[in-house]
Amino acid sequence: MIIAKRLKKENIAEYILYMWQLEDVLRSVSFDMDIIEEKIISSYDVSDSQKNDIREWYKTFVDGMIAEKVTEQGHLLHISSLIQDLSDLNIKLLQQPNELKYNELFNEAIPNISEIANRSGGQVKNEIEACFVGLYGMMLMKMKKQQISESTQIAMKSFSNLLAILSNKYHKFEDGDLVFE
Repeated sequence: MIIAKRLKKENIAEYILYMWQLEDVLRSVSFDMDIIEEKIISSYDVSDSQKNDIREWYKTFVDGMIAEKVTEQGHLLHISSLIQDLSDLNIKLLQQPNELKYNELFNEAIPNISEIANRSGGQVKNEIEACFVGLYGMMLMKMKKQQISESTQIAMKSFSNLLAILSNKYHKFEDGDLVFE
């Protein structure tokens, strides 16, 4: 909860990846609140009141995954909606003549995006989701201590660079500091 709130405010791309990871963690413990309490909540060094807030946040998270039927796979609707918002912003940025750097980063990433989209068998809905799928896959590979090829690392760097700028623009847009004509 604490990390999620901070990331959502500071870096929406990192927030989305974090939330995907939490979804998988909750799946791995079969949504058992006793295990979540023991393995996650108890590790926070915060007041009892804050622990209660964290416990309630996880309970709401679990209930949401169950209600939205994403217990086996998929993502919570609000997270998928954020990706769609980022995709919409991506399209707007690509249409702006003054966004040369952004267009350059997108063009560098597009061959890698196409490869992820092709491999997904139609599961990836847009270019931005493809970036997230690729980065999350690499994160899982790192956690499993699997070998990551140089070409994959380069591809993921193109996604990371693109999403870093897009996240920054997203926060500016949300704050009203980025306006389109």
